[in-house]
Amino acid sequence: MLPIIDIFAGPGGLGEGFTRAGFDIKLSIECDAQAHETLLFRSFTRILRKTPNGRSSLDKYFVEAQAAPEEALKALKRHHPKAYKEAAHEAWQAELGGDDFPDTAISKRINDALKGAKEWVLIGGPPCQAYSLAGRARMRGTDPDFEEDHRHFLYKQYLRIVADHSPSVFVMENVKGILSANVKKIDIFKQILADLHEPGKATDLSIKKKPSKAIYDLYPLVEPVQKDIEGEYVPSDFLVRAEDFGVPQKRHRVFIIGIKRGSKIKMQHLVPDPETRVSVSDVIEDLPKLRSGFSRRSNGDWCKSIREIKTHSWVKELKQTDAGLASRLTHQLGKLRKAQNNGVNIETRSSEELQTKPKALEKWYQEQKFPYVFNHVCRNHMGSDLQRYFYAACYALEHNVSPKLTHYPSSLLPAHKNVKKPGGKIVFDDRFRVQCKNQPSTTVVSHISKDGHYYIHYDPTQCRSLTVREAARLQTFPDDYFFQGPRTAQFHQVGNAVPPYLAWQIACKVAQMLGRRPKGKY
Repeated sequence: MLPIIDIFAGPGGLGEGFTRAGFDIKLSIECDAQAHETLLFRSFTRILRKTPNGRSSLDKYFVEAQAAPEEALKALKRHHPKAYKEAAHEAWQAELGGDDFPDTAISKRINDALKGAKEWVLIGGPPCQAYSLAGRARMRGTDPDFEEDHRHFLYKQYLRIVADHSPSVFVMENVKGILSANVKKIDIFKQILADLHEPGKATDLSIKKKPSKAIYDLYPLVEPVQKDIEGEYVPSDFLVRAEDFGVPQKRHRVFIIGIKRGSKIKMQHLVPDPETRVSVSDVIEDLPKLRSGFSRRSNGDWCKSIREIKTHSWVKELKQTDAGLASRLTHQLGKLRKAQNNGVNIETRSSEELQTKPKALEKWYQEQKFPYVFNHVCRNHMGSDLQRYFYAACYALEHNVSPKLTHYPSSLLPAHKNVKKPGGKIVFDDRFRVQCKNQPSTTVVSHISKDGHYYIHYDPTQCRSLTVREAARLQTFPDDYFFQGPRTAQFHQVGNAVPPYLAWQIACKVAQMLGRRPKGKY
């Protein structure tokens, strides 16, 4: 098995894809405590499945964890100390470039993990939220130290590791905003490409007296239809649209593939298939139906609060202006039920009940025939938001598009100072967004941890935002991937990850480039 080192690993999305393709994770490095806990637990379960009695111990854990998760995890560690020690050695919580983790210590761990391997792959991408289009817009207005934000230069740690350890291939992922980022009039993406081309020459962080002289040829994942007039790649060539590769999400990210010059490794590009789009309902319709919790009021008032929408005067007017929507509102109100619950963190469910429509993804999500649903718990919502969610979901079903605030009756508009300017003009017009049933979702981002307004479920009778498990399905995490930490942290992890199904496709190409036959067929 080819070794990989995963840095800036997050909860492990990129590593999961490479593992499923037959690579061997020797070391994963992540600084965030809760993402590291997820990474560690995933490594632990992966090792246990290869350990005598490990699978039965996992089954026992998942049953006991439904009532007492902390005690169940302690028991699992106690029964399998060797496996847990191995997992803890693989998944390391450390901050690259941090004061407590000098570069010499990082390099020693990498060398120890590789054990002299000649061929290996480096994966990961610096968490450059500062590069993102939304991040730059926010920070330019509020942060005077924006241009000094350390996240702009975290890629230098990636660069140093490439320079000092010379992987055969590296896969670097980052946000779309990096393509147009400028700091002090320097084109950041052009600079990164130049640095990655000759990392030993470019880095000022090398721990070696003579850093590697290796040169890397850089490629986009997808071969462009046409290069520029000089036959070179342009920045937009490095952008990958996940929905073109069977991911049920419009997620656009930058990937750079580096191949060591002189290694005789030939680039193999992914081939997009934009005709095969996977929708939101294709991958979450089979999950248990839930209803939201209810902020500040008893759950018994949940149906009553939504049905109060009928008392608004605009409902009668709607019958004249949009009869189809009016009829759908009435029909869906009649389908509301009090009996649905708002979910649990671990729920027993037969694998026969969990069947997504695309057969490739059904096998991907349920490779282990997993009889549980993890992290499927709703947020609490205020009564006023419930009515907005209900209206928005009905509108999306009727018109196959999420409504803008201009499509809402005035009585449903939030009483928020940022909704209308003094002249009455509506701003933040897409403040509430339904994930339309028959389309790929919009990008699942870490902001989903703040509130659910951009991630409203398409089913009006559930009247809620998406759960962590639903977001994880959109990100193509397997169903047995258990996110650790409080729910806000779980959402954050899911939103920042690389979709594992896309990562697996990348890994298959990298394996072929290195003369190996990739594992998995979905």
